[in-house]
Amino acid sequence: MRVSIGLSLALAILALGCSGWSRAVPTSPSGAPVVTMIAPASGAVGDTVTLSGSGFTPTANAIKIGVGYLNGVGTADSTSLRVVLPSALTPCPPSTQVCVALALLLTPGTYQVAVVNANGTSNELSLQVVAK
Repeated sequence: MRVSIGLSLALAILALGCSGWSRAVPTSPSGAPVVTMIAPASGAVGDTVTLSGSGFTPTANAIKIGVGYLNGVGTADSTSLRVVLPSALTPCPPSTQVCVALALLLTPGTYQVAVVNANGTSNELSLQVVAK
């Protein structure tokens, strides 16, 4: 009898803990940027991609691609960032005053992409970089 009550209580707690799960786009901490879409989801160096979402600042957004950064990206509407995929990224985050590290080449592969700005760091979405 004690075992079944304990098991029922554990299952009830587990069910309550899982009831809040959803399949929606992950949210970021309050005020932080949120990326809802990257279009197109794949591209080659030199192609333009657009990140859509919210919480982007007029200037000083950094797009983190894998472990590298594309710093100083601006937007006129705070909901989209248009960038040309560069051949190289800086390994230094936007808060770094002096970056003495070498550039990172952007080679074909799948990368996790996020936006970093004064409001925080967004969720990540995937971007496929393909050969030209």
